[in-house]
Amino acid sequence: MNFNKIIKEYRKLGCPPNVFNPCELPLTRNKYFWICTERSVGKTTNVLLFGMIANKVEGTQIQYIRQFAPMIERRNLRQLFATIKSFDYIPKITEGHYTDVVYQSKGWYYCNYAEDGTILDRAPDPFMNCLSIDQNELYKSTYNAPKGDIIIFDEALSTRYPQDEFIRLCDLIKTIIRDRTTPIVFCLANTIDRQHQYFYEFELNDIVSSLPLGQHSETITSGGTPIYIDFYTPERSEVKQRHNSLFFGFRSKKLGAITGKDWSITPMPHPRRDDDRKVLFRSTYLLYEDRLIQLELCHSEYDGMHVIAHFSTTEPKKDAIIYSMGLMIDWRYHYKFGSSKSKLDSMIWTLYERKKWFYSSNAVGAICNKYYQTAKDYRRLY
Repeated sequence: MNFNKIIKEYRKLGCPPNVFNPCELPLTRNKYFWICTERSVGKTTNVLLFGMIANKVEGTQIQYIRQFAPMIERRNLRQLFATIKSFDYIPKITEGHYTDVVYQSKGWYYCNYAEDGTILDRAPDPFMNCLSIDQNELYKSTYNAPKGDIIIFDEALSTRYPQDEFIRLCDLIKTIIRDRTTPIVFCLANTIDRQHQYFYEFELNDIVSSLPLGQHSETITSGGTPIYIDFYTPERSEVKQRHNSLFFGFRSKKLGAITGKDWSITPMPHPRRDDDRKVLFRSTYLLYEDRLIQLELCHSEYDGMHVIAHFSTTEPKKDAIIYSMGLMIDWRYHYKFGSSKSKLDSMIWTLYERKKWFYSSNAVGAICNKYYQTAKDYRRLY
């Protein structure tokens, strides 16, 4: 893509200052762009505008991705272009040919409406198609996007992460790009979880754990994929600071993703120092997305029966129990939560439900929680 030409046309739109600007990204050096911001800073709107300009300049067709099929139904995307329409960007982009957009058959088209709401005319081809990760198998034999060089994965950091979604996302991207090297992928999110599974899968967890707000970083993965990540924070105006003070002036750190002062985190209970604690069984493990966590069944006078979870530094022995949702490699592996007939399995997960697990770090706690939620939702397919 001719980024210089796209950027030149984009700037003619006269977008407001102090909002996210995709033209400032190192577009020629990276293939994935993780843009993590607070709400209402224009990241989705302006990336859409960038794609619409690319459609005008080079005929590029935006590929808009969400997690699940209901997310790309008409009723859930009605407001996607509301800001773009309110600023009259569509006539500027189409040079006066069209004034609105319409969503039909999972595609967004430029159009003009009559006063009674009927469509007077519509562009022959969509400037953007919408897809969902959970339907990736259906797209393999039916979907073709030879001009799909701008891919947007919106609301990427959801609290729900189905088993192997990252693999399905990559499979979908492969279906879109085929063997082309020109596409770029925008992953857009309100960052609420530094321990999110996607950061681990994209090999960004080490960067994310220490990246300050307002900073960005570039990296190349172990396999050679160039990625840019930005914890974008605009300068907060006096009006916005006053707004935060009026409505969200509370001490909870979980409000950070709303106010923009910090990312919301979920604090995990950590084990207190207890000289009375006795480890009863330490050969229990949890395996989730290649991360092995050791679960030590303990007892103390203060906490009673409880579990201490931490990353394992050793391989499980032959008598170990490994909770997993992957392949049952040998007899040590217990599917999901093990057997209800096993007293040990029942005790371990009953303690979890009674909030009697303690974690060596927030990262360990986040992984354990994700395993539990995924296992509850996941239907065994074999």
